Amino acid sequence: MKQLFFSAMLLITGSQIATAQTGWNIGDRAAFGHSWTVGNTPEGAKRQFHPTFELGRAATYNFSDRAGVGFGTYFSSQGASFKDEDTDNRLIAGANYIKIPVFASFNFGDAEQRVRPRLTIGPSVQFLVGGKSFIKTDEDAFAGRYTTKAMNTKIDVGGNASLGVNIRVFDGFYLNHEINYYHGFVEQKPNNNSETPTFTNRGLTMSLGMQINSAAMKKWKGKMKMHHKGHED
Repeated sequence: MKQLFFSAMLLITGSQIATAQTGWNIGDRAAFGHSWTVGNTPEGAKRQFHPTFELGRAATYNFSDRAGVGFGTYFSSQGASFKDEDTDNRLIAGANYIKIPVFASFNFGDAEQRVRPRLTIGPSVQFLVGGKSFIKTDEDAFAGRYTTKAMNTKIDVGGNASLGVNIRVFDGFYLNHEINYYHGFVEQKPNNNSETPTFTNRGLTMSLGMQINSAAMKKWKGKMKMHHKGHED
């Protein structure tokens, strides 16, 4: 009888956890890393570390505790940096985008696990909204050009993939730690009568994000309403 009781309790608990992970999840994400371009390295120059960051919000609809689909909207600062081997001058090309990825999300392991591996993959479109390119010496930085004026191509389309862990803080609230890779497919054409070659964008970042399930959000709002009502009484 006791074994039957404990088995029933485990089934009920597992069902509650699985239910808590289905439906809409909404959360914020911040990422930092390195971006670079392929196809336009100046002659006699070497590629340098170019800091990139992304900040925004994503929504995911989980069909089950293992799989879902989602989309996001991020502000993304990208570009590339090069160093001339003869003069030590640095060419810094920055590009700011509004990035909209669409992705499939997969969680591995059992729903009862607090920490689970997570994979997302899908396409992305991004729109050029700013940035600046300039040459920097040891003494000063020369005036450059705004990227929106320097580029003929204003849209980039690529693929995103991320691998990391999904951490359940409590039912309905999760933290995501991930390594993210972006691979641009569209040739970016400068506005300089073909003096500078075309290129494609790349990026590798580490991100920290959080997501809250719609059921958990409703539960939290209900508690806040009850707390406010208690103070009024």
